[in-house]
Amino acid sequence: MKEVKFILLFFLIAPLASFAQGISPIQLGSKNISAEEFLKTYNSLVEIDSVNKENRSAFLADYIDYQLKILAAEKAKISDESEFKEEYASFRKELATPYLIDMPTADNLVKQAYQRMKEEKKISQILVKLSENPSPADTIIAFQKIENLYQKLKSGEDFAQVASKFSEDELSAPKGGALGYITSLQTLYDFENAIYSIGIGEYSKPFRTASGYHIVKVVNQRPNSGKIRLAHIIISAAVDAPTNVQVDAKKKIEQVEAYLKAGESFELVCKNYSDDPFSRSRGGEIRRWYFSSDLSEELQDALFGLERLGDVSKPIRTNLGWQIFKLLDKKPLLTFEDMSEFIKQKVLTDPDRKELIKNAFMKRVRVENKVSIQEATKKAAFERMSVERTGEEPFLKEPLFTILDKSFTVGDYYTFVQSQKRKSIKALGYLPAKSEQKYLDECIEKETLQAEEEHLENKYPAFKEQMAEFYTGSLYSKMIDREIISKSLDSLGQSNYYVQHRASFIQPARIEAKLIVADSKKTLTDVLDQLKQTTFAMNKKVADLIFNLGGIVYKEPSGQILDEIYATLAKNPEYQIEIAGHRDASESDSLSEIRSAQVVNYLKLRGIAVNRIIQKDEASLKPVSKTVKEKNARVSFRFLSTSTGDLVKRFNALKPKSVEVKEGYFKKGDSPIIDAIDWTAGTKAWETTGKFAVVEVKKIEPERLRSFEEARGLVIRGYQEQLEKEWVVKLRQQYPVLVNDAELEKILKN
Repeated sequence: MKEVKFILLFFLIAPLASFAQGISPIQLGSKNISAEEFLKTYNSLVEIDSVNKENRSAFLADYIDYQLKILAAEKAKISDESEFKEEYASFRKELATPYLIDMPTADNLVKQAYQRMKEEKKISQILVKLSENPSPADTIIAFQKIENLYQKLKSGEDFAQVASKFSEDELSAPKGGALGYITSLQTLYDFENAIYSIGIGEYSKPFRTASGYHIVKVVNQRPNSGKIRLAHIIISAAVDAPTNVQVDAKKKIEQVEAYLKAGESFELVCKNYSDDPFSRSRGGEIRRWYFSSDLSEELQDALFGLERLGDVSKPIRTNLGWQIFKLLDKKPLLTFEDMSEFIKQKVLTDPDRKELIKNAFMKRVRVENKVSIQEATKKAAFERMSVERTGEEPFLKEPLFTILDKSFTVGDYYTFVQSQKRKSIKALGYLPAKSEQKYLDECIEKETLQAEEEHLENKYPAFKEQMAEFYTGSLYSKMIDREIISKSLDSLGQSNYYVQHRASFIQPARIEAKLIVADSKKTLTDVLDQLKQTTFAMNKKVADLIFNLGGIVYKEPSGQILDEIYATLAKNPEYQIEIAGHRDASESDSLSEIRSAQVVNYLKLRGIAVNRIIQKDEASLKPVSKTVKEKNARVSFRFLSTSTGDLVKRFNALKPKSVEVKEGYFKKGDSPIIDAIDWTAGTKAWETTGKFAVVEVKKIEPERLRSFEEARGLVIRGYQEQLEKEWVVKLRQQYPVLVNDAELEKILKN
């Protein structure tokens, strides 16, 4: 529709100017469009050069048509419909979210988390557990235990020994409390605060979390190791497996290690030996990134100690069995700018930090919304809470607290308490202990938040403007849907439009052809010769795999070469690969075929289809060196493609724009070459200065009327345009448009 560009700009661009109220420059029926409202849109579009003197009239017509549609939506009371109200409320709630948190506190917590993430702390802990809802007696007992352990540490006892004897953390206690390296956003906030408040070799005072009471010690610290991506080969053997299973697993992993040391590809060995069915087909690739703290303590140093991509670890015994890892990728800690949004999401969803942000927000909005409490009434309300009542008692109507100019009574407070108790029993099955003051705080918080949300338009002009834009835009879209989109889906209306506008749906005469154009006769001849083939040789070069003389184990960096070949084939499904095995004349006859077969098997195991692999045995027919025999012990590669586009790229890589190949339907005006040739089936030659072409004409289609099904998309678009024009005419009749040209010119000059 013609106003689409205008409408997008209207909603996306904030006004850059305002104008004093004066005589209305535009009137639609009884509705006046003020100078200020008109200029809000006009000046915004002028600022980005969308409106100028040449297209001002078109802009004015579009603007009036748009305002007429909004007026029609208002008259139709679209905003009173339940669907509109639900969408408006949903958008408002989503838009309000950033206005209902304390951003300074959130930003500080984000910065704090990033600063802490720069360091990783190696820690140990002593834990005295507490159940989920401990009794006061259980809490006291646990606190006394942790205090006694704290005193043992203060008297000089070794932290690791105390943890081993008394810590109730089953995983870390056997290791002297060791938890390995951790960093920010990976533990409870109180736990993290304790860690980052002490130095190396120091231990904290006892502190409590949801798990119980802790004492933590910082054993060491280091700069953040960043994150790594890995592949692995695993030989499964549970920790409690029988001895014979353990022995067999150890022998098997040693055999795997021997193959890798001999130069076998990690991916190939993985597919043959790994017990992980999920990663085996991918050459052991684990599809996630690991931070140091994501790994068990025995893996942290071993895997983050791998320095170069492709490095392989020694066999490591884990809870899963024996594993060997390969480093696929490694990244340092990103910059604050790159990580801030990720950290922000973590901070806003972390329960402890979220509570801090909420408390700071509530502290501010309680002041801004002038929350006041009647202390004497509060005291009486607390005392009478358990007293039976009929609901008619006068004291229930006494004001308990006020928010802005609205008062809330004792009865409102009691109703809230009963509601919260019912919710707790339904959700938890029991009534948690909670004081009268806690209930009152929650009640005030609920009503203050509601008051804050209700007054966002008054407090924040940007919020008000965004909501106004959504309101108008939603009115417009629903009216368009009702008057144009929905009506245009009527099949009878579409059919009538098709019959009445047949001339618009004529398919012009066209030919189906292949057009080959080159900058010289020789190039054209070369292209035509190549096109006779089913596959085309590519310019892409790949290094040979080199083997030890007389051997079948290829040398490094052969693994990287094979990875590159696989990646190229995986990304380009139209590519084929020719794999040629070679040997020196002094070597055994079978070596060249065995060498190429190794590469073929590698690609097949990684999922490359057999019909994309061409294996050749060149024996000793193509030596590359007469003096260095080892250079002849190799596998060479050649990429081929079934795509004509790749053939064109090959020629144009040598000389840009030397070849062009187009295939499909052509009509008059699509190409001067197509216009110039005789439109009959067969091959046509054509040339002019600097251009030589061949056109292979397959068939000719005369001019014809498109069927309704062929033209349906065009029919619907045309029908919609007709419906819109008819609707606008009706609106202009229903709401006569008056433009005060003199007033309009006057405000535009300003």
